[in-house]
Amino acid sequence: MDANWIAYSHQVGQTGKTVNPKVYFACGISGAIQHLAGMKSSDIIIAVNSDPHAPIFDVAHYGIVGDLFEVIPS
Repeated sequence: MDANWIAYSHQVGQTGKTVNPKVYFACGISGAIQHLAGMKSSDIIIAVNSDPHAPIFDVAHYGIVGDLFEVIPS
């Protein structure tokens, strides 16, 4: 779901931009198939999500189950 945190031109996904950085931090991203299409070729994917069953963990190399607003500041 789009929470309007960033302009559409900066969004990653099937209809947005495709990126493949060395390290991709997926914070609070569930891993919808449209988003995965735009970032799954990243070298290392680190995910933070409160849902332990979020699809992002299927592609992440490293994952942290927790609230991003608690994990990231730590």
